[in-house]
Amino acid sequence: MQKVCVKSFGCSANVAEGEIIKGQYSQESQLVEDEKEADAIVLNICTVKGDKGALDEIKKLKQQHPDKKLAIAGCITPSIVAPIKQIDPTAILVNTHNITNIIDFVNTKTDALQHAKPIKLLQPRVRTNPVVGIAPVSSGCLDACAFCSTRLVKGPLFSFPPEIVEQEVKKCAEEGCKEIWITGQDTCCYGFDRKTNLAQLLKRLVEIPGTFKIRVGMGNPRHLPKYLHELVEIMKNAKIFKFLHIPLQTGNNEVLKSMRRGHNVQQFRDIIAAFRKEIPDITISTDIIVGYPGETEQQFQDTMKLVEELQIDNINISRFAARPGTPAAIMKNQVHGNISKERSTRLAKLYKEQSLKLHQKWIGWEGEIIIDEKAKEGMAGRNDSYKTVIVRENLPLGSVARVKIVDAQAFCLIGKLN
Repeated sequence: MQKVCVKSFGCSANVAEGEIIKGQYSQESQLVEDEKEADAIVLNICTVKGDKGALDEIKKLKQQHPDKKLAIAGCITPSIVAPIKQIDPTAILVNTHNITNIIDFVNTKTDALQHAKPIKLLQPRVRTNPVVGIAPVSSGCLDACAFCSTRLVKGPLFSFPPEIVEQEVKKCAEEGCKEIWITGQDTCCYGFDRKTNLAQLLKRLVEIPGTFKIRVGMGNPRHLPKYLHELVEIMKNAKIFKFLHIPLQTGNNEVLKSMRRGHNVQQFRDIIAAFRKEIPDITISTDIIVGYPGETEQQFQDTMKLVEELQIDNINISRFAARPGTPAAIMKNQVHGNISKERSTRLAKLYKEQSLKLHQKWIGWEGEIIIDEKAKEGMAGRNDSYKTVIVRENLPLGSVARVKIVDAQAFCLIGKLN
């Protein structure tokens, strides 16, 4: 029996696709974790921050294992195809649209780079975490942000039918998943192509029997005003984590316009205010790009001030990286890497200091957490606001523990069994 190693990189949607790839191979091959033991290796790549990271992984793998069969899957941009073939002319390329048939393409040594609209649900899965079910609800998006390669890779929005999503979530619950992650390139525009929306989908999902909580994945803020009140109301449901991930990207309106984001700073403020008014303990997560072409020091300061004003809980900070084929890649006034690095450092320092203060307010809190992963010193779990709580105990994955928060760090809370 052939031994196959599958390695995935990137977002939760990519992890889900990696699980599907493993599910396909588990039917006829032996899955191994160590690439040294493998006869064939599948790299499920991410290129959202540019091609370089993926190419570096492929080069490293080819140098370490020059004789092993190699397949590249996932977010394959047009610009990365030729460089991959230079590294390994025999590598088989199967993009995100064709992973459900990856074995056929690999066996026939055929690249599959055409766009399609598969419903990547109800597939055989080998879960990365047995208590976390990742349920993609769509592929592609409705936006054309100047810096982003998503449309080049994923194409326009294709929402999966709500009844199929419901079946997938039910399957996750029946298989013992305690956290179910609703994910996509943009969850906030889910269903617009089907005359429905994310709030309507969540109303269906919370009716599924079982003890689990739903985490709603990233969605662009410009779509939320269309059904904001409806989403706020359903997010109060006990089966949904009080967690909202909406990318700000910058705190300056001129830069937002250049990015083609479709929202402005005040709209972002209004969304945060609407959620916090009704769900005070909600965790707000966002993404910020520093060093975008043309960004001035004053415009960066606007971002710093807004982060401090809004007291955002989680921030994913990225330095601008030019994605080939995107408008931002050829814009004038590219910001020097040293400047973007320095701005990233300043923003990260503010975020860390702010996060610690916000976490210290949780000391003394008592409640339940879902144990969802191992930690360096014990186990980690999530409370209702999706805060990471470290418990220095050996507890079973998927179990529910009652804890009291006794200490706080910048990026997690420390709990004791109560």
